[in-house]
Amino acid sequence: MERDDIAREAARTWHRRQSGDTPGQQPRTSMPTAFVSARMSRPGTLPGRVRRQRLIDAVDVATRRPVTVVCAGAGWGKSVLLADWAADRRAAVAWLTRDGRELDAHAHTFWQCVVAALRAANAVPPDNPLIDPSHVPADGVERLRHLSRALGRLRPGTVLVLDDFEVEDRELVREVVDLVRTSAHTLHVVIVSRSQLDLPLHRLRAAGAVADIRSADLAFTASEAAELFRRHDLDLTDEDVTTLLRRTEGWPAGLQFAATFLSGSDGRHSVAEFAGDVRSVDEYLTGEVLAGPSAPLRPFLLRTSICEHLCAELADAITLGGDGRRSLEELERVNDFVMRVSGKPQWFRYHPLLRDVLQHRLLRESPAIVPELHRRAAEWHAAHGGTMEALEHAVAARDWAYLGHLVVTQAAPLILSAKRVPLTQLLQQVPPELLGTVAELMVCTALLRFHAGDHDAIGPCVAGARRLLQGRPDAERLPIEITLRSLQAGVLRAVGDMPRLLEEADQMLTLLSEVRFSQGLVATQYRAIALDNMGVGLLWTGRPDLAGRHLWAASTAAQAADVELVEIDALGHLALVEAMVGSIREAGRLAGAARELADRRGRLHPLQSVAVHLAAALTHIERNETVQAQRAIRQGRRARTVHWEAVHTMVLLGAQARLALVVGEPARAQDLLNQARRERDPRLRAPALDRWLLLAESRLDLRSGRWRRVEARYARLARAHDLTYAERVCRAHAAFAKGDLDRAAQLLAAPQPVPPETVAGVEERIIAALLADAAGDGIHAADSVAEALDLADQEGIRRPFVSMGDARLDVLIAQHLVLTHRNQLFADEILREIQAPDRLGPHARTGDLSERETEVLRYLPTMLTAADIAGELGVSVNTVKAHMRAIYRKLAAGRRQEAVTRARQRGLL
Repeated sequence: MERDDIAREAARTWHRRQSGDTPGQQPRTSMPTAFVSARMSRPGTLPGRVRRQRLIDAVDVATRRPVTVVCAGAGWGKSVLLADWAADRRAAVAWLTRDGRELDAHAHTFWQCVVAALRAANAVPPDNPLIDPSHVPADGVERLRHLSRALGRLRPGTVLVLDDFEVEDRELVREVVDLVRTSAHTLHVVIVSRSQLDLPLHRLRAAGAVADIRSADLAFTASEAAELFRRHDLDLTDEDVTTLLRRTEGWPAGLQFAATFLSGSDGRHSVAEFAGDVRSVDEYLTGEVLAGPSAPLRPFLLRTSICEHLCAELADAITLGGDGRRSLEELERVNDFVMRVSGKPQWFRYHPLLRDVLQHRLLRESPAIVPELHRRAAEWHAAHGGTMEALEHAVAARDWAYLGHLVVTQAAPLILSAKRVPLTQLLQQVPPELLGTVAELMVCTALLRFHAGDHDAIGPCVAGARRLLQGRPDAERLPIEITLRSLQAGVLRAVGDMPRLLEEADQMLTLLSEVRFSQGLVATQYRAIALDNMGVGLLWTGRPDLAGRHLWAASTAAQAADVELVEIDALGHLALVEAMVGSIREAGRLAGAARELADRRGRLHPLQSVAVHLAAALTHIERNETVQAQRAIRQGRRARTVHWEAVHTMVLLGAQARLALVVGEPARAQDLLNQARRERDPRLRAPALDRWLLLAESRLDLRSGRWRRVEARYARLARAHDLTYAERVCRAHAAFAKGDLDRAAQLLAAPQPVPPETVAGVEERIIAALLADAAGDGIHAADSVAEALDLADQEGIRRPFVSMGDARLDVLIAQHLVLTHRNQLFADEILREIQAPDRLGPHARTGDLSERETEVLRYLPTMLTAADIAGELGVSVNTVKAHMRAIYRKLAAGRRQEAVTRARQRGLL
């Protein structure tokens, strides 16, 4: 006998015994409504369905516990899943589907239906009291006692599925839980519900006796969705499947609707067209969701659907009501399409397709009220720090005046935040004919030009906004004027006019001191921008100590104000300050922190990260890490592709030139420095940058043997300015290359800066060692080399040893390894990295001297005269003098002592 036949026979038997009828006679009363409504057979399955084995396995695991609760909204495939699972199960599965409210009208009736379902599933043995449904007592106490005994004697492994269990009778709920608890060893109960039931299962949960399956578990995976679409003969790309999954959030019914929609007879529908306003989705959600327990809250749902995320206070502001919290929590309880936002328990959201349906119906039923609803939402968000949300609602309301007000009082600094792109996308929606009508909208135009990198167009926008401001009260003018000055500062930074940038930043900070927070202006964001600009201006006008203080303050203020691009820029320029003064370890630490922040925020390639990459490149160059330096330069070049600053262009070329010199390509280094001169913006005024580039060119000249250029360059510069420590060291290097040891020593004797500049300090000690060695002072030379290695080892500096071009340095470092154990590993690494052909200047090749000239050279440091040397070698004095002249010529020396010095520099002695 089939399961449905057993159920019908059980119903007829129950009816006969209740009415007193005998077999063969017509019953005197009709069958009870409860049995007509109760369905004791499993639901059928849809054609083309996807069998989801992972969920069937999950149900298998769940039913090892006494209770399984399957809770999800309409269309999540709860019943279909359980039907698939039950079809594979050998043990008895009784199924009772509630239809309407009849089953919970009376507990006695409900339990009679349960008994009938168990009998229909052949779960009741012949000796079980439940074999006769009429034996279910009407009295509650007696019924519980009777059922407890009988349910404990069911066939092993019996499962009872209570489908659509939306019961409000608290007494019945208590009885169900009590009986589940007492018969847990023989009966497993699966409770299926659309809404979150208030079942007292806490004791069972604490004991690990309850398993839950929710909508998140029932959601389709990408592979399951792809299989569903294949069964509908749809050839969708992975991107299309991902889009539909995101739009439906894995809702099975939604994906089924999407498949039907896309495989329609006309075949003209695209994935982009599928939304909640598709008729099938609209009708389903309206009938299954909006017409159910959510029906009394329909007006609330419609009006609040304008928001992607909702909290109680926002809902009250939109609806002008006071029960937002109760409404949202009730909707969450009875409707699986209203859920809390992950990580924000006070906020709620609607399923995307439900929100589509609600917005569609709101526009159809009450279009006139929609702009006002958006305006209320905009004002609430503006008052609670949700600037971007306020802008979005202002655009939706097409309230352009309010949009302009939000821009100048709150939103403009976001052009330097992660919200830059969405901000400009919103501003682009302002009708073009309105952009020049009021000062606030003229500011919107300037922001769009700034985003596009069209700096030349910002000046006219600023001037136009100021004309439109004439005659307006000071309270309205102040926030607009601060915004305009911030934009002007951006232009000055772009062209590199650092003195004027300092003036603009100073005036900006003065204006900000007049701001009252009650005016709604986000002063902390503007202050962070002004401090950052001040720090950048001070760096490139040659005041690194003050620059560091302002940049630290800017980074702190930017972090507090949530303008992360300003924070990244400030940290990057702090790293540049340290790199420029030669503090490599600190520069590397700051560049790493800024890069980590940029990477974490997904902001690795905007304009504000250029300084980070440049500082990293300079740090790697000083450490002789050429591969990493090349990578950092590439990243810096990529970040300035669209948006640029003139200073960045020059630093980028200077860094490339330094790297070319380190890897032994002086000709390329010269080309890059020449390119920097050609591409220099005529408006660029950055004295510290100019001197930094001069230092790079001077090091190239020294490497190429052009020491006279270096001496002449710094002689001119010293007449107008005090030389920096690095410049004095470079000039001393030129004097040493000239052979003027006294002048070199005099330049090195000047006091060092506080705090010390590490790279220049290493160079100074290297030159001091070479000076002492040339003078024959081995002890002083060894001490200076040890100091250079010690200082360099602390910060990982290698570039000066590799690129200063003196082969004698090999000998001094080798001697250091013999004399002391200090910095042994580092010194050994330096020796391996030094490449003799790259160190020697153009006149310094060991093979330049003949064998006889080399013999004569060995006597030059002695007190022997030319005649004495001739006697030692057994040649004529004229031959010795000829050799000496050849040595002087080849070593570019004018006299004997200078030749000795140059020979020692080049490792020939």
